[in-house]
Amino acid sequence: MAAAAATGAAFQAVSDLAFAEAFPAPSASSSAEPIVLSRNENAYGPSEKVFSAMREALSGSNRYPRAEYDSLVNQIAAIHQVRPEQVVLGCGSSEILCVAAAAFLGPGKRVVQASPTYPVLGEFAQSMGANVINVPLNKTYEHDLDAMLARSDSSTGLVYICNPNNPTGTLTGRKDIEIFVRKLPERTAILIDEAYHHYVTGSSGYASFLDHPFDDNRVMVARTFSKMYGLAGMRIGYVVAPAEIAPRLSTERLRLDVSVVSAKAAAAALDDSEYVRMAAKRNADDRQEFMNQVNARMLRALDSHTNFVMVNPLRPVDEVLEHLKRNNVLVGPRIPAMNKYIRVSLGKPQEMLRFWRVWDLMPPHKMIM
Repeated sequence: MAAAAATGAAFQAVSDLAFAEAFPAPSASSSAEPIVLSRNENAYGPSEKVFSAMREALSGSNRYPRAEYDSLVNQIAAIHQVRPEQVVLGCGSSEILCVAAAAFLGPGKRVVQASPTYPVLGEFAQSMGANVINVPLNKTYEHDLDAMLARSDSSTGLVYICNPNNPTGTLTGRKDIEIFVRKLPERTAILIDEAYHHYVTGSSGYASFLDHPFDDNRVMVARTFSKMYGLAGMRIGYVVAPAEIAPRLSTERLRLDVSVVSAKAAAAALDDSEYVRMAAKRNADDRQEFMNQVNARMLRALDSHTNFVMVNPLRPVDEVLEHLKRNNVLVGPRIPAMNKYIRVSLGKPQEMLRFWRVWDLMPPHKMIM
């Protein structure tokens, strides 16, 4: 319990700091309701079946979760054809990442990850005294696996791979990851973050490590209900880990971290496969329309496999971010490793229409490459 409490306190501190930096308060200079295109949320929310399950679950909100946790674990295990003891739930996938860091890292240990990538695991690892090795993405914005392998040694407790990657929205090929994993030091654990898995379309080189398991007892795979399922506010995610690893993760997690309502919502979301298919198609259409608008303005953008896009505005990024904020349009924070790009989460059509109207208010500027 002491270890879990320490993990929870540090996790909260790291999360609060990251949230404050990434999602500043809306500007007071405009009376318009802010458009939040900064958090990679599902702007449409969950399905009606999920809403119905949440409303029903509220009647039990005076109770701590009991059977709800085990029931959801069993459901996830059945879907992925693993044993229930291999599934660990968490308060969003963010807790899962911190739990993995707590289980495999500490002073003198190192974690190897891409730069840029989702920062929570690295920030938490650093707070524990671990060495965080940030390896720049390659020229095609994939994980530079050769360079990551070169930085991995006997002190490497964990390798983190976010695929599709946040903030770039890009993919790293499945076969390349498999070759990389086989070459890692024997005692190095691997965490593959598939938060944006459901958004991937049209890529023959991509395959989920959950839907298509890889025979290696060091590989853990994290998923979240925050993205495609539209449950970011419910804070629920999970990891599927080898039987040898899962107990170490369970020891580090917060107790009672999953609420009755979030467990019931997640269970209903997993049952609503039709909504997932529809939401994936809708996101692909919204993403294509966004790219059409990018091309119409002769801007540049990375090919995205997520619900956000990295855009090169061909003008100083700080000017763009300030203009958008002044007009109450919130996009992702400035990313030092990609200082020519801004990250824009996809919103509803009317929100994206307002985004582009605000964008077009910017005065002409000499383009920079």
